[in-house]
Amino acid sequence: MQKEDAQRLIHNASVIFLCGGDPVLQNDFLAEYELSDVIKNSNAVIMGASAGAINMAAKWLSLINTGYEVGTSTIYDGIDFDHFAYESHSKRDYATFVQGYLFPLSEEIDVYAAEQESAIRVKDGKIEIMGPVYLISHSKIQKLVETL
Repeated sequence: MQKEDAQRLIHNASVIFLCGGDPVLQNDFLAEYELSDVIKNSNAVIMGASAGAINMAAKWLSLINTGYEVGTSTIYDGIDFDHFAYESHSKRDYATFVQGYLFPLSEEIDVYAAEQESAIRVKDGKIEIMGPVYLISHSKIQKLVETL
């Protein structure tokens, strides 16, 4: 598929679903086909799962120990629907993970860390939560109240 064809398909879509998988590869694909702005400016309903949800955020962190082929931990720019970072499947070695990786990121941007089977919806500028989701801001963690 050519870049222009992909952009036209997205521009005319009524629903866009960014699926899961490898967030780095998905981010590279979005950049190569110049799709981020097309998606962001679309009138479609836009949903993302796992990697797709991660890439919908303003920023996200790829870690060297997550099974994806990255040489160093890297902060990536996402589509930037809303100005926050997102971490999916965040139930790992939680203390080490949060303090070692997400605390530094939380000093420059709010981080929403969602555990498995959780969801965040941003509707009319309001963040709604389903399941266990944590807000990490300026190295402080707060479990959010479920609103969905």
